[in-house]
Amino acid sequence: MLFKVDFITYEGVYRTIETEKLNIPTTEGRRTILSNHMPIIIPLSIGVIETANGNEVSHYAVNNGVLYFKNNVAEIVADSVIDVEDIKIDEILKEKAEAEEKIRKARREYEKIRSIHKIDVANNLIKADKQYNHH
Repeated sequence: MLFKVDFITYEGVYRTIETEKLNIPTTEGRRTILSNHMPIIIPLSIGVIETANGNEVSHYAVNNGVLYFKNNVAEIVADSVIDVEDIKIDEILKEKAEAEEKIRKARREYEKIRSIHKIDVANNLIKADKQYNHH
């Protein structure tokens, strides 16, 4: 049975899909949500969300956030979400290198923390691209 999933970022709704299964990265490991799951709120970690609709499997890189599930509607609210097929690896590698340079030049702790987070996000996208976009 299909249920609705809304991927939401600070820019608004990124994408709405229907799926039979939602496999998510949480702060306590991976969890799977199926239709008619009890209402739940789960914090998400940096990772990849997998959806399945029959034989069609899709992957979305997510950067932290939370999943709300109720009445067969999942809302994933995250800092960023991108369909793994849309990853532009050259841009990600450039952003990672810039963040690494900012760490070397950082004078304040918060500058380092921001750059470390950007590197974590970039590493997630690089890993997702290698794992799911068969280059």
